[in-house]
Amino acid sequence: MSSHPVSGEHPPGAAAHSRQVWPYRRSPAMRYGVAVLAVLAAFTIRYAIYGDFQNRLVFTFFVPAAVVAVWYGGVGPGIVATALGLLLGDYFFMMSRKALWPLGNREALAVGVYIVTTLLCVLLCERLHRRIRQFERALDNLRQHGNSKLCPEAEEFAAYLVRYYALPSHHHYEYPSWPYRRSFVTRYGVAIGVVAVGFVLRYWLFGPDSRFPFLFFVPAAIVAVWFGGIVPGLVAAAAGLMLGDYFFLSDHEALGAVLESERMQIGMFAVTTTLCVMLLENLHERVRRLEHAFDRATHHQAHAAAAAHGVHPASAH
Repeated sequence: MSSHPVSGEHPPGAAAHSRQVWPYRRSPAMRYGVAVLAVLAAFTIRYAIYGDFQNRLVFTFFVPAAVVAVWYGGVGPGIVATALGLLLGDYFFMMSRKALWPLGNREALAVGVYIVTTLLCVLLCERLHRRIRQFERALDNLRQHGNSKLCPEAEEFAAYLVRYYALPSHHHYEYPSWPYRRSFVTRYGVAIGVVAVGFVLRYWLFGPDSRFPFLFFVPAAIVAVWFGGIVPGLVAAAAGLMLGDYFFLSDHEALGAVLESERMQIGMFAVTTTLCVMLLENLHERVRRLEHAFDRATHHQAHAAAAAHGVHPASAH
């Protein structure tokens, strides 16, 4: 088991309330500044690639900007980045040049999918942020006050530890970590299921033409990695790439020759989904480190209590 420090650990005797919770220990200027800079970088890259304000990939570059904002700064910066990307994309890259002016069906759909995709990522990232905060508080309470009342996430994990350590074949800290306690079938089944739902929605709305080939596959990959971890997320991203390429691009030969505009769509889908997968997995990893730190703290207290009552440490769990 790695001994590197985890978020939420602090020197003995430090007050639990002496610092802000994750990710709010970063200053508001840093959190909102990163959100604004990410959106401006996305705007600059979009303009540098095309060199004009034509109605092409209007919001595609703003999705990863919102993902970075919520990963780094939490729900507030994520919503700010989403709104700023919506205004910039609508005003500069749509034909009307009037932000939030009445839109045609295609533009309205682009706006709707952008909002749903980015807010979905904001929501799921914030769920992981919340889990991190709950485990940080649980660690603080355990170290400061012993067996005090735990939050639901920590109580659920503590109950799991009791069941795990009751097994004759258990080994310390070798249990499946978050989110791998969910079964293999469930995790990969959800990944395949959300990609299938994305495919059906895309085909139902547009049929086999080449508009928005990867429209619903980005949120599918986001849900897959949030629920099942990095590999199901990559599986969902790869499946979405193959289905979008084969069924919805002009040349129906998966990963075959494509037009220049389609190559850009493939590249942005790959970059966006890979970024989402990696950032959500980073939060998963933080949760796993906190779980192991919570287990070590619980294990230490159990041994200390057993020693105080003259019980052999091996039977403390």
